[in-house]
Amino acid sequence: MKKTLIALAVLAAGSASAAEIYNQDGVAVTVSGAGEVQLYQAYEKDGEDVSTKLRLDDMQLNTHGTIEVAEGLNAIVGLDFTFEDNDHAEGNVKTDGSYIGFAYADYGTITYGRQYLITDDSGIGADFEVGKKQYGQQTTVGKDVVKYVYDNGTFYFGLSHDLDESEGTTVDATSTDGRVGFRYEGLDARLYIYSGDDVDLTSTTTGDEDSFNLEVTYEMDAFNFAASYGQIEQDDQAGKEVADIDIIELVGSYTMDKTTFSLGYVHNDDDTSNVDGDNIYGVVVYKMNANVRTYAEIGFYDDSTSTDYDPAYTLGMEVKF
Repeated sequence: MKKTLIALAVLAAGSASAAEIYNQDGVAVTVSGAGEVQLYQAYEKDGEDVSTKLRLDDMQLNTHGTIEVAEGLNAIVGLDFTFEDNDHAEGNVKTDGSYIGFAYADYGTITYGRQYLITDDSGIGADFEVGKKQYGQQTTVGKDVVKYVYDNGTFYFGLSHDLDESEGTTVDATSTDGRVGFRYEGLDARLYIYSGDDVDLTSTTTGDEDSFNLEVTYEMDAFNFAASYGQIEQDDQAGKEVADIDIIELVGSYTMDKTTFSLGYVHNDDDTSNVDGDNIYGVVVYKMNANVRTYAEIGFYDDSTSTDYDPAYTLGMEVKF
């Protein structure tokens, strides 16, 4: 049973390097963390002056526990902290994971509390920062989330529901999202679906959103190929359509020893604004060991408007423990 507890704890921590600090009498506790620093230059429009930043992208500290309840059944608890850089000296520290639940050996895991939605895992991009207008939602974490995850190695399924994304305001903001997928040898195919009412559409606006993203990846020796097609439909609180976007993304990667080279392409077409855009990026990642990696990337973006964009780039280092 000890190996089962360790495996569940590491799965909950989301890191194979999670350190077990306690394991006795059916109780296992693990701690993991990560830190990432970047030299980042964002895309710069004509007439803008966007400074290059040396920033601490984020720091994470995750503590997770599993408690044996019966054969094949464990109670689980998680507490995750994230430090994010901003324009102030002190930065932001937030709890993006504080939940409890049950893990069933044959039937999956169900959790409740502050945690990430299933849709947070969507996307095939190989970039760190320079991918532009890819598929995704503005907010992918909530404080009242019920989530179920099942994975038998071949077939996997997930469903999450945020009871109140509005975080205590008078607006009844809720969302439901899910994922279904299967794996066969080097093939991995999955579909993400999202539906939200009065949710964040941008950092300043709210409304309704319905979207999906179909993703396929294929691994063959040192090569990895991925493709996705997604659609996002958004209406503001008055019911007016603000976005109807089709998104296509292609990614190819090649790994040689400890170095991975990736090329990505994103095409987005918004029928509401009649603007379409293209994003091309290249990434090189050097994996120093299982816990340390460095990377460099550059991205280019152009759209059907008269605006020109200067390239974006990132140099970064990530350390996990």
